Amino acid sequence: MANNFLLYGAYGYTGRLIAERAREQGLRPILAGRSAEKTRQAAEELEMEYRVFSLDNPDAVDDGLEGVSVVLHAAGPFVHTARPMIEACLRKGVHYLDITGEIAVFELAAAIG
Repeated sequence: MANNFLLYGAYGYTGRLIAERAREQGLRPILAGRSAEKTRQAAEELEMEYRVFSLDNPDAVDDGLEGVSVVLHAAGPFVHTARPMIEACLRKGVHYLDITGEIAVFELAAAIG
């Protein structure tokens, strides 16, 4: 799993904390997000691979998940961002985990997954 999971939202506050802790544990997630500059900067600082794609483009999300077995989704607000990532994970056969506590997102995941 060390090289086979993707952290989306890696340059946000919580995503960055997750990436730093992963590195401390010897893990190397693929960092991802919609901002090329912010994603690249985080990846360079942490010496990790990165991918850039926006959740509003299903084909780009599918491409971004290529070769990944698990997504850790840390880009909120999840009421807006969870659906496109969950749907892409279902299409690609990728496990999905997020950090939300939003009941509406739990209900969404149960309804579509």
